[in-house]
Amino acid sequence: MLEFWYSERCTREIKLISSIVVCGIIYYCSGIEKLSTTLTMICLGIGVVAHLLHQQSLKISENNPYAQGFKILFSIAPIVAVILVICLLAPQHKLFTAIQAIGFSALGLFIVSIYQNRAKRFE
Repeated sequence: MLEFWYSERCTREIKLISSIVVCGIIYYCSGIEKLSTTLTMICLGIGVVAHLLHQQSLKISENNPYAQGFKILFSIAPIVAVILVICLLAPQHKLFTAIQAIGFSALGLFIVSIYQNRAKRFE
């Protein structure tokens, strides 16, 4: 999925629509049960770290003997982090708070990646 997100095929409109849909889903789920502020910040941080890990995986040369292992590690680490956050959630309305956790992680990734590729105003 990240390969599509960072490719040229994923236009600004697709990224905007994805961000709006994720915000709508988060808003709907927060009407039922709110995710705590601390976990919200952690999930946003996971999204930012996922972006940074993806950028680091692009910098690893293909000649490096550990390149494939690092790419796998960088792909799995954010998923494991989100699963750990979901395990920490309260059992009451866990589905709705888990959806919010995943949504905030995605939103953190979306915001940082969109900001990095924005058009420069002044040069």
